[in-house]
Amino acid sequence: MKKYHGAMIGCGYVSAWHLEAWKDIEAAEIVAVCDLDLQKAEKRASEFGIENVYTDYQKMISEMAVDFVDIATPPASHPELVTNAASRGLHVLCQKPLSHSMADAYKMVTACDDTGVTFMVLENYRHYPWFRHLRTLLDDGSFGQPVYARLEGRWRSTLPTPDFEGQDFFREMPHLIVFELGVHYLDTLRYLFGEPTSVYTRLRRVSPHILGEDFAVVVIEFGEVTCLIDMNWFSIEDPDPTCTGEHMRLEGSEGTAFLKSDRKLIMKTDLDQKEWKFPQNCIHPSIVACQQHFIDCVNSGQEPETSGSETIKTMALVFAAYRSAAENRVVMMDESFDNAILTPKR
Repeated sequence: MKKYHGAMIGCGYVSAWHLEAWKDIEAAEIVAVCDLDLQKAEKRASEFGIENVYTDYQKMISEMAVDFVDIATPPASHPELVTNAASRGLHVLCQKPLSHSMADAYKMVTACDDTGVTFMVLENYRHYPWFRHLRTLLDDGSFGQPVYARLEGRWRSTLPTPDFEGQDFFREMPHLIVFELGVHYLDTLRYLFGEPTSVYTRLRRVSPHILGEDFAVVVIEFGEVTCLIDMNWFSIEDPDPTCTGEHMRLEGSEGTAFLKSDRKLIMKTDLDQKEWKFPQNCIHPSIVACQQHFIDCVNSGQEPETSGSETIKTMALVFAAYRSAAENRVVMMDESFDNAILTPKR
């Protein structure tokens, strides 16, 4: 495999995760970084030994001989950045969430399809090893007929005062937890169970210090499987560390699996019980897995798991969840979402 050279656009909080992971990809190297804030760009360049620093992304991709861009900016900027990169024949890896509107999502996919470049959204949750293992168990029939799945996420970040670990723009987003966290869960459930048929959502803003919702319950039907996403960003931690953070329960006719937040996966059947222990923090290796998959797809020409066209299906679920909450009804996924739009941060 040839060595692919890339440019990073956006040097905020998430860029550090991206750049750290790129160090583990032998067939790729980030040779330039860009941010409107020169100090941010210089800081990332210094941290990761990158020589070329820009504040104008168009100048960067014009001057630098790169094969791809890694876009690590908020979603409002994605349409311009993706379509511009595609017009120059550059492959695109883009941070989630993809966009604030379906129109922009289609625009980006079309731009990349028309120029034949690889377009992938960096969606790392489905690359966590416990979800990959659950998919293997589903595929080999260990659950029998899967019936019910519950994903639960807790993070004490909006109370008593907001603390988003460097992502302060979250405070001003009128659509928050479903857009920023729920999109991970929705993509993961699509990875595990396929395409959904309906969505019902309840949302609430508990913290007075933010604009968007920090509590959400989402019920999604995937054919024979009913899924529940239960997430909030205001809860105080449970005294039992295995019940704090993120965990999952997956029930079938012949087996039930429990994923604890200490990353122990337990599979129980009528006959036996099996356990697998995964590393506690798999953010870095999951991003490495995403980036390696992107480079492999660039090299082979195959479509990524989270290509732009696949991510449009996940974004349709996001828009369906907000439509359900706004209209207090079950939203069917055969409804049109072509005109769906969410207001960016105010």
